[in-house]
Amino acid sequence: MAMEQVNGNGPEEPIDTPEVSRSEHFAALLEAGLPQNVAEKLDELYVAGECVCVCLVAHSDLDERALEALKEFNEEGALQVLVQFKESDLSHVQNKSAFLCGVMKTYRQREKQGTKVSDSTKGPDEAKIKELLDRTDYTLDVTTGQRKYGGPPPEPVYSGAQPNVGTEIFIGKIPRDLFEDELVPLFEKAGPIWDLRLMMDPLSGLNRGYSYCVIGSEHDLIDIT
Repeated sequence: MAMEQVNGNGPEEPIDTPEVSRSEHFAALLEAGLPQNVAEKLDELYVAGECVCVCLVAHSDLDERALEALKEFNEEGALQVLVQFKESDLSHVQNKSAFLCGVMKTYRQREKQGTKVSDSTKGPDEAKIKELLDRTDYTLDVTTGQRKYGGPPPEPVYSGAQPNVGTEIFIGKIPRDLFEDELVPLFEKAGPIWDLRLMMDPLSGLNRGYSYCVIGSEHDLIDIT
């Protein structure tokens, strides 16, 4: 380790430089043509997902299409896309590759319009969403354009076949800061929910003010209480 002299008073104490941890896929990112800094930022997500119990992203979650799309950005843009991707709640995202592509599309739209998401934008209360999912045992699939609750519902809750065409209800004038934790209890009063699709505005992070809901027949709802 190099020693430096400071003000002629002898050698400076050596400074330990923390070793940067890289995943086994880092070399593959460079070989795919990603710039060094972009590859490092994406690899940080891989490493974080391996080291802690958080739902980030694994190398296997991203397909070639997503990496090729990321390469189309300049370095600054690609880094900002990855920051937004990291800050997104990925716990209910089933297709992370498609989600990343959605983040890239949204970034280009914001760039074209000269807008950005306000820091004060209120998203869903994840603790309440988790409480809802634990109570109902439904799934939640999040994309940049919609949040899909159910479809189909869990077998222990709902025994019927998929509702027929024409049973989907359009629900409008929804306050834009409402999410499943407040909407599902209201819609459940009409009958067992097959699925609920809350349409999202990726530019604001809020809902678009409307959703689609499919309600099943009451006799198909299994009483598990």
